Amino acid sequence: MDLNLENHLKVIKITPKSLYKTMNAKEWIELGKSLPDVKPLFGNIWNENEVAILFGETGSGKSLFSVQLADAISKGDTILGLPTTKKKVLYFDFEISTKSFFKRYSDKYGNVYQFNENFLRAEIDLSNESIDKFTDADGIIKTIKKEIEFHKPEVVIIDNISYISSNNERSKDALEFMKFILSISRLNNIAVLLLAHRPKNPNFNSFLTIDSLAGSKALANFTDVCFGIGKSTTYDNLVYIKELKNRNFPIVYNTDNVIVCSVEFKNSMLQFVFKNLDSEESHIILQKEEDDEINTQILKFKNEGLSNVEIGTKLGVSEGAIRKRLKKLQS
Repeated sequence: MDLNLENHLKVIKITPKSLYKTMNAKEWIELGKSLPDVKPLFGNIWNENEVAILFGETGSGKSLFSVQLADAISKGDTILGLPTTKKKVLYFDFEISTKSFFKRYSDKYGNVYQFNENFLRAEIDLSNESIDKFTDADGIIKTIKKEIEFHKPEVVIIDNISYISSNNERSKDALEFMKFILSISRLNNIAVLLLAHRPKNPNFNSFLTIDSLAGSKALANFTDVCFGIGKSTTYDNLVYIKELKNRNFPIVYNTDNVIVCSVEFKNSMLQFVFKNLDSEESHIILQKEEDDEINTQILKFKNEGLSNVEIGTKLGVSEGAIRKRLKKLQS
């Protein structure tokens, strides 16, 4: 930090016993300027000190991908062609057993995938005599906090938040949970990735949107980043990754430019393998009823005076996709 700025901050008047640090806007800019730039954890999709949500349907591979991402970060390797930064990762696994984890990361010849020591995995110890004291949401949160304080990771991944609280659709429950996550992240300079479900039968259509996330209104509002994994319905064994929210960087991998991957067993690891960039629509087969409903919604919003960009934001597609649809509908 610049010495003049440091001396200046020392004489700033602080409200006695206040929860806040209050400075004028110019001083905040100078302080921000003195701080180091954040480093990538998954390209510009997710970066240091950010709270992110990754969601997808059951079977979409979100747990596979999150372990692969944790592994890449623990080594500082690229993933799907995007850079990471070497960090100590603590992965809370509430999804699969020890035996299932072994099977995913070993082959039939006895070869085992070589993880880095920077990658720590935690699962609940069912033999612990005190386990009954920590089975509710508050208890699980306390144990997560304790584990973080002991191991001091720089990145935390929680798979899956529905294990901690099944009421994330309720704003009050989600708010309390996110307050905890945000405090952990901000106070300790930790990046947090939360895995969440996407309902099997989305209410509107098969495109990934913020509304596709279970408890979206209560959860996504408090995160820096939100991205999802969708299953291709036009090509076997393909999935795609799509950005939906990014507070700090422009969204690159939108509905016109999703990251398409195959799921393959390579080098003793079940993993996502980059194939290409493509439009989301190429991987979605809409039922005629759904397609008609989308068209009805587009025309309704247009008649209400919304721009193509605003309509696209509401429906989770690009301005270009809305423009093409309107051209067909109005021809």
